[in-house]
Amino acid sequence: MNGDQVINKKRTLTLDKPDISHIESSAVNADADHLKDLGYKQEFTRNLGSVLQVAFPFTAMGVLPNWLVGFGPSLASGGPSSLFWGWIITAPMTLAVAASMAEIYSSYPLNGGFYSFSYYLSSKRWGPLMSWLTGYIYAAATLAANMTVAWNLAQLIIGMASVVRQETIDNLGAYVGIYVLMSIICTACGFAGLRFTNWLNYFMAFWLFANTFVFAISVPLLAPTNNNASWVFTQFTNETGYENLALVFFLGLLQSGWTMVGFDAGITISENTKDASKEGPKGLMTCVILALIQGIALTVAVLFSIQDLDALINSDMPIADFFMQVTQNKHVSAFFLSVMVIAQFGSLSNTSVAFTRICHAMARDGVLPYSRFFYKLHNEVPVRLAVMQIVIMTLVILPIFATDVFWSAILSLGVVAYNMAYALPFVCRLIWVRDKMPKGAFDLGRWSLPLNIISVLWISFLSIILCFPAVSPVDAASMNYSSLMIGAVVLFSLAYYAIKGRKTFHGPRANADDDNDEAVVF
Repeated sequence: MNGDQVINKKRTLTLDKPDISHIESSAVNADADHLKDLGYKQEFTRNLGSVLQVAFPFTAMGVLPNWLVGFGPSLASGGPSSLFWGWIITAPMTLAVAASMAEIYSSYPLNGGFYSFSYYLSSKRWGPLMSWLTGYIYAAATLAANMTVAWNLAQLIIGMASVVRQETIDNLGAYVGIYVLMSIICTACGFAGLRFTNWLNYFMAFWLFANTFVFAISVPLLAPTNNNASWVFTQFTNETGYENLALVFFLGLLQSGWTMVGFDAGITISENTKDASKEGPKGLMTCVILALIQGIALTVAVLFSIQDLDALINSDMPIADFFMQVTQNKHVSAFFLSVMVIAQFGSLSNTSVAFTRICHAMARDGVLPYSRFFYKLHNEVPVRLAVMQIVIMTLVILPIFATDVFWSAILSLGVVAYNMAYALPFVCRLIWVRDKMPKGAFDLGRWSLPLNIISVLWISFLSIILCFPAVSPVDAASMNYSSLMIGAVVLFSLAYYAIKGRKTFHGPRANADDDNDEAVVF
């Protein structure tokens, strides 16, 4: 038998959906008891507290660097008014999604996150398929996000060099080389284990908060002139080629919409968190609130400080040009870019840990190819999955030397896949469970189902807009490949389920009574 076959007859039965409404647990071992009630043994040391449940997803989201990297092209889609009012519209919708997510998290604090949620919130018949599909979409979203952040890191580092040298650097080999190097270094941070991640995130939390204040205050003060409030809040720009102004506004709104993903990252370390069913949801909600405040503050500071709107819209590196416009000093501009590089480094390090935890949860249940091989932990670190990520990230970028269209298609996958992964557990709940979901420490009460419905509607709307090309007319370079890429992930998942999953996967496989990590059914 190979690694994907049954190797332990003791565990051929999958886990029946547990009733966690009345969990009996000791005060000392409450988390382990909760995990055992869900069918799993405690494989990770619970040494992470409530602070990391805020800092880990906050750093992973990377609002400071990620919003700034993408704001230039978004200025063409509605201009300043679209960027600002996009936050005002996005904020309550994101809070609804986060609250719905936090409630489910409280009931099922598992590293697999949405992959696990979809099973527990579906019927016994449909649970395996929905869980399988959600898992592959979730893993694809996280991997695509990691590739995007690594590419952003390469752009920022080369942007620093361009600013200091006062020349444009367009060497594709340099971009790819830095991308691969950052992928290796940031993924390797996971090899140090969560103790290192803990300290890294304490530093990153301080770094992000401190530099948000520095940025929000110093940038408007350094700017030669400041725009008036009328321009910031009402100026509308349309450089997209679309005639429908509502569509143009919604395309600009995406700048805040796609920035506000990744707040789920804390779920992927829930099995390391003390009192996860309580502290996890609290951390998630706190993270989202802080990220929204941070995003609005950054947006207002940038919009009041823009000197030449057209130059930023047409720039190949708008964030570097923005800092040069504001500071008129290459060294100060390079300093601001270095702040963003460090922030992006922390973001990629965390999302790399999140990806390996998601995949480890899937391997634990035999969902991945060669799951037995990838399930193995080394000092509680899924090293083999970390190496797999480095290999995939390196191989996938190589076709860029022939055409950058393929790479653009890969990068377009992340946000739309994230949104689909967010939505699937909510849809499963509305179809099969509704108000019968077991309640954890975080309970929305009578608002639970209404907020679930609002979340599904918002994510559906956002996903449709995410699939529109940014400009019209469209060619191969400007085409939005999001729908094609998410379709490819769904088709692969369904095909693999039809070939293997429907025969071997019937839901999460209980390992709570196993004493040997090798005794895993695949």
